[in-house]
Amino acid sequence: MEPLAKTNAEPSETDRPRPPAYQPLVLVLTAVAGGILFDSVWPLQLWCWACLAVVCLAAWAGIAWRSFRRMEEAASGNVRPATSAVLAIGSFTVLLAVAAAAGAWHHCRWSLCGDDDLGRYARLKRVPVCVEAIALGSPRQMPRAAFDPMQGIPRNEEISRLAVDLVTLRNGSTWQSVSGRATLLVIGPRPQLMAGDRMRCFVQLSVPSGPRNPGGFDLAARDRGEGILSGLQAEVPECLSVTESGRWLSVTRLLDTVRMQSNRLLESYVDPGHAEMAEAVLLGEREQLEPGRIENFMATGVVHLLVIAGLHVGILAGALFWLLRRTPLSQAWAAGVVAVATLFYMLLVDAGPPVVRAAVLVLITCLGICLGRRGFSFNSLAAAAIVVLIINPNHLFHAGAQLSFLSVAGLMWLAPRWLRTQNDPLDRLIERNLTWMGRLFWGVRRGLRHMAIVSLVIALLTTPLVMARFHLCTPVAILLNTIVWLPMAIGLVSGAALLVVAGVVPPLGHLCGGLCNLNFGLLEGCVTVARRIPCGHFWLPGPADWWLWGFYGGLAILAAFPRLRPPRRWRLALVAAWITVGVCASNWRHDPNRLECTFLSMGHGCAVLLELPSGQTLLYDAGQSGAPKAGSRAVSGFLWSRGIMHLDAVVLSHPDLDHYNAVPELLERFSVGVVYVSPMMFEKQNQSMAALRAAIERHGVPIRTVRGGDRLRGGERCRLEVLHPPRRPSLPDMMASDNSNSLVLAVEAFGRRVLLAGDLESPGLDDVLAEEPERCDVLLAPHHGSRRSNSPKLAAWCRPRWVVLSGDGRSALPEIEATFRAVGSQVFHTHLGGAIQVRITGDDAKVTPFVQPQ
Repeated sequence: MEPLAKTNAEPSETDRPRPPAYQPLVLVLTAVAGGILFDSVWPLQLWCWACLAVVCLAAWAGIAWRSFRRMEEAASGNVRPATSAVLAIGSFTVLLAVAAAAGAWHHCRWSLCGDDDLGRYARLKRVPVCVEAIALGSPRQMPRAAFDPMQGIPRNEEISRLAVDLVTLRNGSTWQSVSGRATLLVIGPRPQLMAGDRMRCFVQLSVPSGPRNPGGFDLAARDRGEGILSGLQAEVPECLSVTESGRWLSVTRLLDTVRMQSNRLLESYVDPGHAEMAEAVLLGEREQLEPGRIENFMATGVVHLLVIAGLHVGILAGALFWLLRRTPLSQAWAAGVVAVATLFYMLLVDAGPPVVRAAVLVLITCLGICLGRRGFSFNSLAAAAIVVLIINPNHLFHAGAQLSFLSVAGLMWLAPRWLRTQNDPLDRLIERNLTWMGRLFWGVRRGLRHMAIVSLVIALLTTPLVMARFHLCTPVAILLNTIVWLPMAIGLVSGAALLVVAGVVPPLGHLCGGLCNLNFGLLEGCVTVARRIPCGHFWLPGPADWWLWGFYGGLAILAAFPRLRPPRRWRLALVAAWITVGVCASNWRHDPNRLECTFLSMGHGCAVLLELPSGQTLLYDAGQSGAPKAGSRAVSGFLWSRGIMHLDAVVLSHPDLDHYNAVPELLERFSVGVVYVSPMMFEKQNQSMAALRAAIERHGVPIRTVRGGDRLRGGERCRLEVLHPPRRPSLPDMMASDNSNSLVLAVEAFGRRVLLAGDLESPGLDDVLAEEPERCDVLLAPHHGSRRSNSPKLAAWCRPRWVVLSGDGRSALPEIEATFRAVGSQVFHTHLGGAIQVRITGDDAKVTPFVQPQ
């Protein structure tokens, strides 16, 4: 820190203070991050980390003592002082000790839990339990799902969610002590609970599930990072009963009361549609927003506006400081009030990593104002990152925290260059001679230019990470962020003012509520319009982690060591070369000597991806009985993990929702060459089929009808033949059933045969079995393993080497397994093994489940 300049004159280029080359907290942060990263990849026992820390501290103490003695002797002229190499070794041992401490802390938060943690009793399959728990906050209600013709099983009931600390578990007639934290879902009206309430719960216990398919989101890892090892679900609110109310004087109870009162004020003074937006922006309660509204913000690259982040804290802190400076309070007292208010707001909105980062930066700035000193930017940012990692070391791997710190670091790095261009004497002279209207226009133009530059820089820095984590590229965000920052700021400040003044001066509350309505309506309107802009956003696979390490590691080296920076043209050439390497690496996955067939885990549903030796990709069915968005996420995540952006064909076996309801959203994310359907696919008209056909036609994808005997294009080394339905049904009642007309596809390559049978059942199944028996290597068990479709006749007819059951495990699995094992088949279940991947080469075939048995 250094004293602030006392003069009112404009600082010149040479007078402006510059950050020093040596910023120690950046080195400390590097050590902390290194220790956490090492433990996440190669976890050590806690005693190993402790011993390493003690040894490093002892070595540092020895080096420091020896250096101190040499300094005393050097003062008397007897010896030379300690060399810089010795001092560097001492600094390295301190950093190594810090890394060891960080690794130990990560090990405690990730790998260790109490012997009585309820998560030790939890399994994937839900089991009924009776527990006593303490609510950590009031329940947050999730919105009812809007009507979707693709929804297999509509969800009409309300659902609320809250976090609880577990206390006891009933074991028979006795209660035993348990520990741990869990997420409690309550189906039905929101229960009247507050933070600190102790309740008895009759619930279903389960463990958070990990990814079931490659590229899927790891919910279990996210919850484990937050210390949550189990999940609870109450079927009705009456399953919960409060046995003891929480203490009113507790901090959590006070914050919960303030939060609930704030929600009531926003709902009273702001229109219902905008009140939900205000609660998300001001209080971080995004659960009440409908998924479609959140998707609009995500697709336009401004979803950060819905998350309490540094932008929100900075706007509120800056507005409060500006207001306090218009009062008799001194600058130091104003900074102190801002610091206290920022801390309170951080606790009120649950202190996420971006909020903690912003709060620490605000506190450092306020401290600098009180002391009359200036803080160095990267040291301040490093201090904020260290605080975030002390609170939870697993935040190092959260995309939200990474994007937050990356954006601020980029702006801090480039800010001095911008400041040098903003102090042009000619511009200042022109501005001073303008009228007030001209100065207003000049200021608005300059503000828009600054916001455009900021938006562009942040987009350039964060796009690779956003592409890797969210598979999105949003060019429209550069323009949109420039436009919406003003209504966002006004809506945020007016909403905060509403919470302060509405209870005291109701007319001011209505005024602030009107401003909230106007600005949040304008904000959401801009987002809705931007969503419709052609080429405003793209869905794509994104770079691999090794590419991200190289890209951001190179930027960090250039920022830390300015002398190593090559000329600008060479820097641009290096970036272009690295991008080329990433693009080429993503195209090297194709192997012309291999057929890959992946049966995705869709619950009660079906989706099979065929990657042919010719390089073509074919998707056989894509749906599940539940939410279509969940099915599309599962398929999309897997396709992106394989680097696939285009599907040459989609084959829909028959008109059942659990086989096609994910297709409309997949068409939004991937280009498709053609859709193959059976003759009966669109004969029965309903809302779902109309929505499916409209989606296919809207994206300009041709629909082709195929029948038994037709062949699909698969290249020279692969044969795709349709076995069913026949061109002329041999049985009169075959046309009465969708399942009996399922499109059966046979795939042959390298002397191997894969049979995909959809939901085939009699009488269509009898028609297939009437043909000559043909042995296959892999069989997709028809109708998710139903007994009606998987008879001993089918097993004897095709005698498969492997059988895959794509379902949720509710069918009579032991009987089906026995049926196929009787002919020498090995059975795999997607509900147990996750995605089942079959790799066929000229030498052999291999079947690998994604989830390995424990």
